[in-house]
Amino acid sequence: MSSSDSGSPPTLNPSTLSILDSFLSSKLEQEQLFNSISSPAASALAGLTLDDDDDAEGGEQRMISLDEYKSAFSEDWQLSQFWYTTPFANYLAESILSLCSSSTTTIAYMCCPTAFVASQHLYPRKNDHLLEFDQRFAVLAPRQFVRYDLNEPDDFPDSLKASVDIAVVDPPYLNRTTNQKLAQTIHQILRPDTGKLIIITSKSIEPSLHEIYTEKPLGPLRQTALVVEHGRLANEFACWGSWEGAERFGEELFEA
Repeated sequence: MSSSDSGSPPTLNPSTLSILDSFLSSKLEQEQLFNSISSPAASALAGLTLDDDDDAEGGEQRMISLDEYKSAFSEDWQLSQFWYTTPFANYLAESILSLCSSSTTTIAYMCCPTAFVASQHLYPRKNDHLLEFDQRFAVLAPRQFVRYDLNEPDDFPDSLKASVDIAVVDPPYLNRTTNQKLAQTIHQILRPDTGKLIIITSKSIEPSLHEIYTEKPLGPLRQTALVVEHGRLANEFACWGSWEGAERFGEELFEA
């Protein structure tokens, strides 16, 4: 009598079982790592384990490495999340640091958590902020996380108004509407006379960029020398800057 005739449950072949076991093991490791990050962050935010004297950068724990970040946080394709490669994220962090005039320079990372993590891991700065819709990233730096909804471009803390020196932006969706909403926010948070905008997105949307980001400090945009690298995307991406001389942004790193 065959197994089907005897009513025995179907079984997977060994190769399929191996793939399934590997997937489940990976998901478990990811969940465990996320929990190890989120628990101390929650305690720190509540003031249970850290105070301002424990950390010169404002009471936050040391930022995890980019590799740990990628292990703990999966890309949510529904939110159009695609992480930068580690070398590029580190290059970007170094390039951004070169624009900072002092330790008090205020940077807003909008919809680009990978850049925020890389920068905070290499060069911790208490004046940096992550404006992001995905609440998962609040555990990375609770005091620096600002929940940001593209559909509410005027909804952000008053403390950010006209106070941001550098805005680093990676529009999650490659369309005109997304960039118009981002521009509405950026125009309000950047310092009007000295603010700098760095925008990383697909070259397919470039014509709209030059129509939306036109007036200082949002534009005019210049394509920079930085070569953008994502782990999974085949689209051609580029980086633009809004200040005079932005064409050379990332040039030394690119040449190296």
